Formats: sequence, C-alpha cells, structure tokens
Amino acid sequence: MARRGRLTTALLAIVFPATAFAQRGPVFQLQPGLQVTDFVSVPEETESNSAFSLRFVTRFPTTVSWLMPVIGATFLPYGTTENTIRNTDAPTLFAGNIFSLVPSTRTGGWLSLELPVLIMHSPGAGPTGNVRDYGRDLVVAPTVYAHVGARGLRELGAVWSRLFLYAQLEQTLTPNRDLVTGDRDFFNPIVTFGASVRIGGPN
Repeated sequence: MARRGRLTTALLAIVFPATAFAQRGPVFQLQPGLQVTDFVSVPEETESNSAFSLRFVTRFPTTVSWLMPVIGATFLPYGTTENTIRNTDAPTLFAGNIFSLVPSTRTGGWLSLELPVLIMHSPGAGPTGNVRDYGRDLVVAPTVYAHVGARGLRELGAVWSRLFLYAQLEQTLTPNRDLVTGDRDFFNPIVTFGASVRIGGPN
C-alpha cells in the first residue's frame, strides 16, 4: 500500500507540478448582467425569456495552461419576464474547468476568449423524468471578455482597472428528451452579457 501511495504521489507530481497551485490565491468575480433564454429554439408552450442575472465566480489559477478550476453560482433574483419553468429565483450552482482559447496577450490586451466546461446543478435539470427539484447537466459556456478597465479606465484607479464586459453562450450537452416527440434539442443556448468585476489576481 505504501508503494502504491508513493506511485500515486509521483504521478500527480508529474501531471500537476507542485508549483501549479503556488499562486496568489483564488480570483473572485462579481458578474451582474442580462440573461436571455429560448430565443433560438423555443420549446412548445414556452416563451422567449429574459432576466436580471447575478453570477458569483471563483477561479483557482494555476501555472498549467489548460488547468483553471472554477466554482460559482447564478441567481435570477427578480425572476424572468415570462412565467415559464425558467421563472425561479432558486440558485444554479456550478463547478468545472476553464480552458483559455485566446489570451489577452494575442489581442493587444483588449479581448480574451475562454471555454468553461461545467457541471451545472440547477432547478429542473438532470435526466428526463427526474422528479427532484434539482438535477445536473454537462454544459459548455464559451465566454468573451472585453478588458475595458485595464485598457481604458486604469487612470481612474485600481477598482476601475478590474472592470470587464463579457458575453457568454451557455449550451447544455445533456439535454432532456421532448416528452412528446422523444427528440433532444442540442442547440437551445442561453446568452448572458453584462459587466464583470474581478477581486484578487494581478492588476
């Protein structure tokens, strides 16, 4: 058992070097914005919807380029514009990893593009026939950030330099079957756009 434990430790050291997590700590993001749903493929007896969205995100930067664990939560504190199954103020919780696709160093510091791959724990989700209030889905959420604070507002102070604008396209990879047709809708994304204020990390 001791030999197996040493082998496991050695493998982890190769995949995740000790310096990988030797960072300045987690980075927090507060993201108020507008969420729009069911605008591409509107299910039967469903209306296109919008809602004020409030996201709390915690990133854990590492020195491994493809590894950035993330956890967070999304709230719709005022509900949605239409009274559908999406009209809930219950939080959605998520955890996963963020893959950097286009870093800001390649766009002159103006834009960056990321691909979060997340497990979403949300109301009404999960496999077809789930009778529980919450369920889990696998989600991809490509996100573009405009670094407006760092590029144009730095002279106003450190707080303004940490301001970003963002737009995110959230797509479920494990959609439920339609109870009538039995089909799965693999492209019915949720779009969220708004502001993002970063706390922690480098200026």
